[in-house]
Amino acid sequence: MAARLDPGAGMLARSSLVTQPRRAMSAASPVMLTVALACTFLFAVTTTDAAAGVTRTGPAVWAALMLVGPALVYTVISVLNATAMTMAERTAEIRLLRTVGAKPRQLTRMVCWETLIVTGVGTLLGTGIAAASLTTLRKAATGEPWFAYSPPQYAGLVLVCTVSGLAGGLAATRRARRGALLPD
Repeated sequence: MAARLDPGAGMLARSSLVTQPRRAMSAASPVMLTVALACTFLFAVTTTDAAAGVTRTGPAVWAALMLVGPALVYTVISVLNATAMTMAERTAEIRLLRTVGAKPRQLTRMVCWETLIVTGVGTLLGTGIAAASLTTLRKAATGEPWFAYSPPQYAGLVLVCTVSGLAGGLAATRRARRGALLPD
């Protein structure tokens, strides 16, 4: 899809992800873990409350969100770290692409596409893990296979992962995108 929407940068992003799947998964892993853990924790409370017919308000809601806060801090740090490490390995690759004619804007779009794809994969895997555990929890509690969740909380979590990845990727490749074509 990225190659269709943005042929040059999208094709480069797809090629990079296909040829270096280990690098892509090392960047997707912190997103997957964070989404799985945060969703499981947040929505386990929501699911058990829904099964018991309880509606939490005020301080109880904030307490649950405060407990997930460290997971979000972990996300930001680990996504920035993983992205920086993978992009640091790519300095020579990015300089080679510049040498053969890729413009800094194309490279920026390539990094953005890669980050969006990797974040999407990590989010889908983490969501699947959380959904499996939450479905089991709800089935054990009520016999029904559905669980309760909050779309705004889920969207916020995905947004934090995506912004962290984009910031880390763009910051880590800045020098290679604009620096000398030959290694220092």
